[in-house]
Amino acid sequence: MAQKLLTVTLLLMLSGCATTANKTTAQGSDKAESKISMAIGREIGNFKITNAQAVEAPAGYNGMQYTVKTNDGATFKCEILEPSGFGKVATWGMASGADAMCTDFTKGSSDIGKTNNASCNALLKAAGKC
Repeated sequence: MAQKLLTVTLLLMLSGCATTANKTTAQGSDKAESKISMAIGREIGNFKITNAQAVEAPAGYNGMQYTVKTNDGATFKCEILEPSGFGKVATWGMASGADAMCTDFTKGSSDIGKTNNASCNALLKAAGKC
């Protein structure tokens, strides 16, 4: 009896992780647009996400890279880390996602290759990335 109870409890916990992961993916688009908007300094609606692909991320996180084209012709590549279902469970829901880190890829721009100042830290500044 105890073994059946343990099995049912384990299955319920695992299905809860899958549900959490699916919800994160479903609302990720609006969340990503909001974070990208803040990072590139453009209102939502003044840019389009033209490509999205998964990238390598630390354990417990999902990483996505977005290619963004603005209405005024600028191009950015942005990365966002969000906690995975496992990451949320392992941290009891305390893990949080990061702001978008966007790099200018606009041809002919004086800021090409630089990362947005909103997410710039001392290490990126020292590397000349922002």
